[in-house]
Parts: sequence; structure tokens; C-alpha cells
Amino acid sequence: MPLGFYAKVLWIDLTTQTAIWETRSETFFRQWAGGGLLATKLLLEITPPRLDPFDPRNPLIFASSVIAGHKAPGLSRFVVCAKSPLTFGIGEARSEGPFAQALKQSGAEAIVFTGRSDAPVSVIIEDGKVSFLDASKLWGMTTLETTEAIETKFGAAAQVAAIGPAGEKLVRFASIVTDGTFQAMRMGMGAVMGSKNLKAVAIVDGTLPEVANPSALEAISISFAERIARNPLSNWQKQPPGFSNWIHLHGLQAALCVNNYSKATLEGTERFSTEEYLKRTAGVAACANCPNDCIQRIHPKGFSSRLPLQASGMHQEITGTMGPNLGITDLDWVLAANNLCNQSGLDPVSLGFVLSFSMELREHSILEGGPVFGDPVGALALMKDITHRHGLGDILADGVRMAADQFGGAASHFAMEVKGLEMVCFEPRSQTGLALGYATSPTGPRYDIAEHDWDFDTGAGWEHSLNLARTLGIHDRIPMNELSAEKVRRYKVLNTLWSAADALGFCLFASAPTRILTMPEMASMVAAITGWETSDYELMQWGERRNQIMRVYNLREGITASEDTLPTRFFNEAIDGGPRSGDKLDRAQFEAAIGTYYGLMGWSDKGIPSAAALLHHGIPV
Repeated sequence: MPLGFYAKVLWIDLTTQTAIWETRSETFFRQWAGGGLLATKLLLEITPPRLDPFDPRNPLIFASSVIAGHKAPGLSRFVVCAKSPLTFGIGEARSEGPFAQALKQSGAEAIVFTGRSDAPVSVIIEDGKVSFLDASKLWGMTTLETTEAIETKFGAAAQVAAIGPAGEKLVRFASIVTDGTFQAMRMGMGAVMGSKNLKAVAIVDGTLPEVANPSALEAISISFAERIARNPLSNWQKQPPGFSNWIHLHGLQAALCVNNYSKATLEGTERFSTEEYLKRTAGVAACANCPNDCIQRIHPKGFSSRLPLQASGMHQEITGTMGPNLGITDLDWVLAANNLCNQSGLDPVSLGFVLSFSMELREHSILEGGPVFGDPVGALALMKDITHRHGLGDILADGVRMAADQFGGAASHFAMEVKGLEMVCFEPRSQTGLALGYATSPTGPRYDIAEHDWDFDTGAGWEHSLNLARTLGIHDRIPMNELSAEKVRRYKVLNTLWSAADALGFCLFASAPTRILTMPEMASMVAAITGWETSDYELMQWGERRNQIMRVYNLREGITASEDTLPTRFFNEAIDGGPRSGDKLDRAQFEAAIGTYYGLMGWSDKGIPSAAALLHHGIPV
């Protein structure tokens, strides 16, 4: 057995309720190190093209990596992958939290669920043994209720990944939630889990594999903790109230997403101030062995008696998607919505844009009924209808692209989506690197596709942001709204680095180029865990290989270059206020930038990887 990982894939057939442990070579894992890189490789191996995402043959894959889950900072990460019910391409949901260590202790680098159980079931992996537990009494429970029920049976040390009512009802943007608060969100992995009648996965006991150089790993861990205070971005993440409080930082300087991106300014944003967050901060939702404490519990006032504190861990995006994006400035309502999303297993990013889509349709008299912008009571009611697929909520539960098709007419103009996945709340008209990433990413728009243009802006960027970026060939600051060949080159290297982090299970909120871990340290951590002689070069190869194989999968599923674009709003409507007033994307310039990106990736003008590019990464042509 190699050091640092078990070199195993655990195959669980839910139809027959059987499990098989498969050992693969160390060389296989050296090439397909983990995360979405490993999962996409497995999907291409075992599935035919054009499966419906809810077909029992669509596998649901919980993937660790050769290093993820070990006792070191930035390694509390895992992914869940399947064919997405929103994009019908590769689906990848990333998550932090203590489940990552449990997944490593399970004895497998990937757990692959196939088939469909006849009745609700939970899968228990206890000290390497797989059992199947009737989950009929858990069906209908929230993610936290499910977690607590399983902990009552198997002990508080059990780590649980569960779906809530949204996943059971096959809401296409349902999430999987661990520890009652950490979401594996985006792309509907909770819906795929629900389609299999799989209520929960619990890992009990287990052992971490031996690492090659414990003292080297410990030294990096100690150094990481000491350097937090010296890194302005990492220190901002750590200090209460954590990174969910960003509206008055780069939110205002790069333009807010207000009312479904139809506006950029909103009265009342002072209610999202640090002072207001601090009044509601209630501790840390900690990741194992990482002292950066990014995710903190922000609990709403006035809801405390009805909402469990455990479900108030707050990620970064919900502040924007469920706040200004809906024209809502009631911080307590946004915090309550976050808690309810965690309990019901709803992706708050997609949900926010589904709600804002319906609000704008009503504003333009395309839709009758439903909430208007700035209506928290109506938004909450519609959120519940979406969760349980009632009335209008049944249509919206399929996401904005499918809902727009049902509404017809001009509805599609107001559907803020790419490849069928709802947008994120970080403005692409003022941050052109993000715009390029939203358009070309194989997974659709995600706010952590690459380090934001804001960080390297000539006026607004962090003072330290070039320190580690220079190793990527980024030597100078350029305006965040500049769209040039140089910006495309920068995006390509920044995205490749974070793609590598995704493949290896490095948390992006701990890693280069603007946080603490340098690229040499990331490579050193791989070496300390696995014993491999590795390098920055191999790190970047894992990142590009992930992008290449995901592109291959999407092309196989019929997602072509025509999907590498953005909603027309970003080309036709300029930002209407604030420091970035007047910014918009030039379509011809943007299409030229995409062509440049294709060239840098070794793709044809139709976005098809060349045989040479695939040969370089050992991907079958």
C-alpha cells in the first residue's frame, strides 16, 4: 500500500445493496489524484453517453484525494460528483468540514454509488465495513435531524452527509449537507442522491493512512498558523465575523449584484456592516486541523428559538445571493434563509437566482403572483414551495433555464445562467477574468473559479496579492475591467492553479496565490504525505488535466462551445451606478478572448481539445 492513501475505490450498488472494494495502482492515483479529476475519469470509464442525470446508472461519487483529509491546514475538503441535473454535463460540488477527514478514514479515495434503492436507505461505513440501514423514518427529515438521528444510533463521532426535503423532491439544485451546516452545493448533487433513495452516508471510526514525513507536515502546519496574522486576506477570513461579511469590501468596489443583476446599487447595505454581523456571530464551524476558521456561525436575531445554531454556519456567497440580489437588506432574514437552506438541503446560490428570476419576471408582467424585489415574506414562502415542489415552486425547482423554457417568450432574457447553472453574485462586467471563467468553466459559473480580478486591480487590490502571483508570471497590476490577451493569460494560470487545488483537495481559502500556502509548500505537503518527489510543475499538470478531462466529458454529453457564453444582460446593459458605473462586456472582444483561451488550452476554434493536448495528459483520444 502506498503512503498517504489507500489506493482504493469503494463501489456500492444500491439496487442489490452490495459493496466491492477495488484496489488501483499507485500510478493510477498519481495521474488521477482525486477530486473532480478522479471522479470524471471514473464517469468516463463506466457510463454511456447521454444518460439522464436521474437514471440509476448515473453514479454519485464522493471523492477524496491522495492527500485530502489528513491532519494539516487546508485539507478538510472533498467533492461530490455526478452528471448534473442542471447542466447535463459534469457536476462537481466542493465542501469543507470534518466529513473530509472521515472520508479519508473510510479506506477509499472514492466511494461510488450506483443503482437505486427500492426504499429510502442510509449507507453506514463503520471501520471499513459497509451496511445498509432502512431510512424510511428519516425520509422527510431535515439534514440536521437526520444527522442527529444517526449520531444517536452510532455515536457523536459519526460523520454524516445527508440530503433534506429538497433532495428527496429532486429539486435540481439540491445540496448534500455534512455536520448539519457544510454544504456540498452547486449543480444538484443532492437531487442525484435523492433519485437513488439515498438519504444519508455515515462514516464511523476508521483510520487515517500513514504519511511519509509527519514532522515535515507538522512543521508546515505550525508555520501556517503563525503566518495567518501576517496575511491580510487570511487574517480577515479568520477574524469574526469571517468571510461571509464581504459586501463592504470588494462588493461595493467591484459592483454589487442587485435585483438579478438589473441594478448595482441598493439603499440599506449598511445593514450588512461588520458591526451588525458581529452582533450575530456565534462561534466557528471548524474544519479539522485548520486554524483559519473561515466559516463561522452567524445566527439571526429574532429567529433563535426556531432555528438551530448548528445549521448557521455561513459560507461567502449567500450574503449576496439572498440579500442584494433579491433587493433585501434585512440581515436577520438573510441569516435565517441560510439556516433554512442548510436544513432543507438547498443550494443558496442557485436558489437566490431562481427567486430573483421570478421577481424580475413579475416586474415585467411575464409572471403573475409570487414575490417582488425587496419582499422577504414572499421570498420565504416561495422558497418553501420550491423545497416541496408546490405550485410555482414546482416549476422553479428545475432551475431558471428549464423554468424559462416553460414560461416562454422573453423569460429567457432574465434567466441568469450559464450551461443551465445559475450565476453567482460576483459581477463579471467589472471583473473580466471572472467573466471568462464563468463562460468557459466545465462546471458552469462558480465564484471561486480563479482568484478575482479585484485582488490584482490597480486601485482596489490587496497590497500583498502579487507576492505569490509572481511565481505564475503575474508581475504587474492591471484594471479589473480590462479584457486583453494578458488578462486571458492570467486567468488561464490562475484557474489552472485552483483547478489543481480542487483535484488535490486543497482548500482555496488556504492556498496560493493570495493566501498562506505557497505553491512549493503545496508540493511539499504532497511529498510529506505520499513520499512522492513532486514539484510545482506536477501541481499545475493536475490542474490542467482536470480541466481537459472535464471538457472531454462535457463534449461527450453534447455541451459544445456554443455554451461558452454569458447572459445577454452583461453585453447589452452597463452597470448603472457605483465605482464601476458604465462597465459592460463587448461581445466581439469577449468572443476573441475565448478564442485566445482555447488556443492557450490547445483546443480548436470550436473548443475541442487537440489530440496532442489529450496525449500530453494521458487522456484517451
